[in-house]
Amino acid sequence: MGAITIVQDSMVNLSPPFLDLTLQTLYSGERGVLGLAFDPDYANNGWFYVNYVTGTGNGTTRISRFSRNATNPNLADLSSEVVLLSVPQPDPIHKGGGLVFGPDGYLYCSLGDGGGPNDPNGYGQTTNDLFGAVLRIKPEADGTYSIPPDNPFVNSPNGERPEIYAYGLRNPFRIAIDQANGDLWIGDVGQELWEEIDRVAGGDTSGVNFGWSCLEGFADFDVSDCVGEPTYTDPVTVQAHSINGGNFCAVIAGEVYHGALYPRMQGRFFYTDYCTGGVRTLTPDGNGGYVDQLGVAVPFPGMSSIGAGADGELYLTNVSQGRVYKIKDKCPMDAPVILPDGNNLVSSEAASYEWFLDGMPFPEGSTQTIFAWATGNYSVRVTFANGCVKQSEPYFHLSTSLHGPAQSALLVFPQPASSLVWMEVQEGVTTVRVVDVSGRTVLLERLERSASRCALDVSAMPAGPYVLEFRDRQGTIQQRGRLAVAH
Repeated sequence: MGAITIVQDSMVNLSPPFLDLTLQTLYSGERGVLGLAFDPDYANNGWFYVNYVTGTGNGTTRISRFSRNATNPNLADLSSEVVLLSVPQPDPIHKGGGLVFGPDGYLYCSLGDGGGPNDPNGYGQTTNDLFGAVLRIKPEADGTYSIPPDNPFVNSPNGERPEIYAYGLRNPFRIAIDQANGDLWIGDVGQELWEEIDRVAGGDTSGVNFGWSCLEGFADFDVSDCVGEPTYTDPVTVQAHSINGGNFCAVIAGEVYHGALYPRMQGRFFYTDYCTGGVRTLTPDGNGGYVDQLGVAVPFPGMSSIGAGADGELYLTNVSQGRVYKIKDKCPMDAPVILPDGNNLVSSEAASYEWFLDGMPFPEGSTQTIFAWATGNYSVRVTFANGCVKQSEPYFHLSTSLHGPAQSALLVFPQPASSLVWMEVQEGVTTVRVVDVSGRTVLLERLERSASRCALDVSAMPAGPYVLEFRDRQGTIQQRGRLAVAH
């Protein structure tokens, strides 16, 4: 509607509201108080910015600056409004509404194509107006704004609006900026087939075009006026409407998590949908793409925004319920602990186990208890029944299993070796361990055959002397030899 309310940690809403714009706000259709951003220097200057729709008829989008009350930090000064930008609207829908400061100190604001269906005015693909775009401006102390010098259309001779940073958008209701790298994330609400999450990499000032209304998601939409071969940027991910086999209706872009409480959530982008309510995450795949996963299914609609608190933790608002939720990792359980039991090591209980010795997978290390026949630093990675994965701290174990049967001599050739080294292995030997002069395990392998000649590739090992240990299934050293590596 038209009020901005402070919700305390105890989930109590303060009264009166921080700022009440009800009397000057149009809030039918897709209008209302849509966006809020605090000045980077808010603690000192008390300024904050609001994106809202005012006036009569279809209304006018305003980007205004307000000031905090001089004596009460829980109240704003309604009379302090300074209007930075006014955009008369052609229709009651598709207002956008996003408002956020980037790490560059500039203010980013999103405007939709103005409505109605099918982008009748063609605003999505035009750059001589401010519709269907994300704007990037520099608020000035006197209440005006200037244009960042590296904006895509700054000083353009063709009439393009210099405020535009990215365009080709239908209704970018929510936007977010990763404060760690400047990436701009956009949730663009689709028409009838696809919802999409878009991204502009931090520092990209090329004027990215996301394709609306020539495209919806990855698909052609209305190409009748799409002449030439413009370069469109594909979404990071799309979600289908019910008519297209999905259940999304209005995507809500969220935030990249940079809090301290939940390491597993670190660096993931969170988003949701107004109809499904489910929270999804986009996780970098290491190859320039993202893995889209359902984080939690929520059985009620109405999710309207995801934001980060001052501590970096994420909060989710539901406009239908008038509630604020906190997003938490479902893995609050402790990391596993390793306890010794003679020459055995025992992990705290979990659903499955993966043991490591000196950072390398430990043979036959998939049970809660292992026979630790080698000296070194052990750790265990466990998976719990709910899918959470945790790893223990290293545990140094001094093995006492070295006092077994007499060890046989080991024939190793060639010496020194630079690539493959061959060894004559006696029957019953199942594993080989290579140890450097500091006692660190550099290689630990299970042998496919229990006897005869075997080979090791030492081409990646640094030059120097090593000790070879061959053990049987009980962990007893049966053979020991020396190895010299030279390159």
